[in-house]
Amino acid sequence: MMAKHIHSDSVVQQLAHLVSRLYNKLLPVPCFLCGVETAGGPLCPDCMADLPEISHQCPLCAIPLQSDVICGDCLKKPPPQHRSISLFVYQDPIDRCISAFKYHQQLAFASMFADLLAEKVQHDHPFATLIPVPLHPAKIRSRGFNQSQELARRLSRHLSLPLNAHCLVRSRNTQAQSQLSAKARRHNIRNAFRCNGSPPDSVILIDDVLTSGCTVREAATTLKKAGTQHIEVWTVARAMSHY
Repeated sequence: MMAKHIHSDSVVQQLAHLVSRLYNKLLPVPCFLCGVETAGGPLCPDCMADLPEISHQCPLCAIPLQSDVICGDCLKKPPPQHRSISLFVYQDPIDRCISAFKYHQQLAFASMFADLLAEKVQHDHPFATLIPVPLHPAKIRSRGFNQSQELARRLSRHLSLPLNAHCLVRSRNTQAQSQLSAKARRHNIRNAFRCNGSPPDSVILIDDVLTSGCTVREAATTLKKAGTQHIEVWTVARAMSHY
């Protein structure tokens, strides 16, 4: 009975995506930010050009910098991942776009973000397995989907990289990190993940936003303890500073 229910949900999601694509082809689509008609994506060219793209970043944690050098925090305490890449500074208006994607199921942003990430890394990625940062099942039920998995699924198609959404699981339903201080974030996320079996040797963790880094640090540490040798973190946006 459970398998039938899952299959039914999958079919409904596929039909919804098909209807959305057909709607976008037949009718004008307003830009999410300014309302001008677009060619089918969520943003018009002018609003795309205004997004706060990161020019230089720390290669370990992706924090925005004046040049591509390892930041002071990573020199003092290197993160478990070997490399991080992020597209935008987490500020207006990209924060509104991510919120629309994450909490209001504006899935057109998943395609846009995946396109941009694939373009950034298309000539510069190892053979690795994409792993979305998992949500607890209770959060998936309330939100309807895992935004990181939506990104990873599209990136997998773009880059012809394998996707594994099951080897890393969220074992505790933690409080939202955004509501907590830096110390509380570290405590909140501790031991929140576990691995199902042996994870791949080379992994790319996919998430929407990297803020304090506590979540990806815990996820990467869990994977390394289980045997993963090389870990990268790819995100859509990065906060301006460590918290």
